[in-house]
Amino acid sequence: MRITFAALVLASTALAGCSRPGEIETADLVLTNAYVYTVNDARSVAEAVAIKGNTIVFVGTNADAAAWIGDNTVQRDMGGAMVMPGLHDMHIHALGIVEPDMCDLKSEPLSLEQMVPVLQDCIDRYEIAPGDWLIVLQWPFSRGNQPSESLPHIRAALDAVSTEHPIFLWGDDGHHGAANSTAFALAQNAAGEVVGINASTLATEFSAYKPMIAVDAHGEPTGGVNEDARMLIRPNFFEDMLGMGGAPESTMPKVAVKLAASGITTIQDAIVDADSMAAYDWLENSGLMTFRLKAALGEPPTENIDDIDAHLKTLQEIRKQHEGSKLIRADAVKLFADGVLEGNPLTKPPTLPVAAMLENFRQPIFGGNIDDGTFGVRGYVDQERDVCKSVQADPGAYTEAARVSAFETEYGFYPQQCIPTSGVLEHEEPFLRAYIRKATEAGFNVHVHALSDRAVRIAVDEFGKVKGIADAQKLSQSLAHVQIAHPDDQKRIGELGVSVVFTFVWASPSIQYEMMVAPFIDEITGIDEMYSLDNYYMKNVYPAKSIQNHGGILVNGSDAPVGSRDPMPFVSLQQSIYRSNGEYVMNAEERIDVHSAIAAFTRNGARLFGHADRLGSIEAGKTADIIALDQNIVQLAENGEPQRIGDTRVTLTIFDGKVVYELAGTE
Repeated sequence: MRITFAALVLASTALAGCSRPGEIETADLVLTNAYVYTVNDARSVAEAVAIKGNTIVFVGTNADAAAWIGDNTVQRDMGGAMVMPGLHDMHIHALGIVEPDMCDLKSEPLSLEQMVPVLQDCIDRYEIAPGDWLIVLQWPFSRGNQPSESLPHIRAALDAVSTEHPIFLWGDDGHHGAANSTAFALAQNAAGEVVGINASTLATEFSAYKPMIAVDAHGEPTGGVNEDARMLIRPNFFEDMLGMGGAPESTMPKVAVKLAASGITTIQDAIVDADSMAAYDWLENSGLMTFRLKAALGEPPTENIDDIDAHLKTLQEIRKQHEGSKLIRADAVKLFADGVLEGNPLTKPPTLPVAAMLENFRQPIFGGNIDDGTFGVRGYVDQERDVCKSVQADPGAYTEAARVSAFETEYGFYPQQCIPTSGVLEHEEPFLRAYIRKATEAGFNVHVHALSDRAVRIAVDEFGKVKGIADAQKLSQSLAHVQIAHPDDQKRIGELGVSVVFTFVWASPSIQYEMMVAPFIDEITGIDEMYSLDNYYMKNVYPAKSIQNHGGILVNGSDAPVGSRDPMPFVSLQQSIYRSNGEYVMNAEERIDVHSAIAAFTRNGARLFGHADRLGSIEAGKTADIIALDQNIVQLAENGEPQRIGDTRVTLTIFDGKVVYELAGTE
């Protein structure tokens, strides 16, 4: 790669059509012999683009572009390459896309037996003294992690790594975590007392966190700890996950380079705190920033509705401080309505998903062997049977080890599986509604993480109630992810014109992943049945096409470093169209066409950002954020080869009229 941050020659702007042919001023840069996919209203394709300063001054034919070429014009013959607007990634945690120098599993799936020596090597390599923490990043919670007879769960594996070091694994999704016994023992209660997390404290001090902590048949933690419960053990989320211990000059230029190499010229960082805001400020002031930023500020520090106003006042000060910024807007807030939907079928009893659903989770009975491919659902617990009614009437009577063991032997499932649950919201519903309303009244664009159908319903309903306030201030309303939404809410999203920032790469079938979600929502008996549209989950999973048909706005958001530090925009774009791994399809009815997909990555993102008048398409008068590709993704899709789109490479990135990235060998 060759990276340059030097500005091209700046001169006065002359727009096409503003002067007679003989009076046209020459451009600084002209791209010719290209397939210029403009993403304008007509989806027109041109041959050439001329740029003067940071402005597109001409879009049209090669012949007409000649008038813009003068002695000092840089002319690039694109050789027929596809040229399109710079990409918008409207849900990313950009500081996490660069790997810090610490123990990192790089999202590589390992069995529990394989994981032990890898983490022991981290202790040696980083010379971590006994008593000090081993912090591990990018643990792929949804892949690998196969137990063994000696290591039945992740806690046992981490104990095998060391009991002299507290160990904490941050999941590569930003919602899961895992700890060893030493770390669990360090948990503090609300009074700051070290009481540890165990069966006793989960029934008392930490009862509110019980749905977020995986336990065995006796109620003791098995290592998995999710959502807010992670902070009981390791509250240093941002410092650990984003490697914020280093100076911004060691990280931020790498962030800019990586985004430019990915063709991403505009982002929304989906949760920004004071440290990350300062890092972005440093980058802008350095002159090395290759992207525009919308900062989604938050989260609220307390669960008290009365504290929201003071919190928003602090955010308003941050917004005011950035009003004069050319590249940074701090005018959005982020709110978590729920967590995530993955359970764990490999624990005994199975760990349920956490995110709140409209209906209770089902209780699958798993059996078989992972190694020989026989693992799967063997049946379901009937929570209406008499024995389950007995457990529901007095759950405390079914916690003693001998009774639990006898129960499992007799019935083939565990007493805990008799207890109905539908998951939990990240905040209580009245708080969610109050925050959305107050943030809207305070003039913020509201961006809500909503994965599950209950969270989607609450957020959309409140969006509807404050839509008049939002529209009067020209504010956006957006949801992130929407893994599953009830059909009624899909329609309501469209009626309200809400933007849905899909992480399209997640719409890719994975048997191991689906086994962590689908059997807890629908009764299924086999792998093929998981992908049946008769199931509520599969019928309503990532419902992009349905939401688009109802009038909702589709937008791209990678959520990197979730799953991968690489934002991989073209893999995501591929999956928005393909939704397949080559064997299974994740609801073909929700595939969108390539033109809708490109719009989600460009003009729709520009609309959500609030600069669609300047960016998101290649048109005369707009700002020159433009990229070139090594293959034509429109032609691939229209020729029936969408599965090849993920291999696309960016060969040239122009940001604000300047060339900021070129792929080696293409200049």
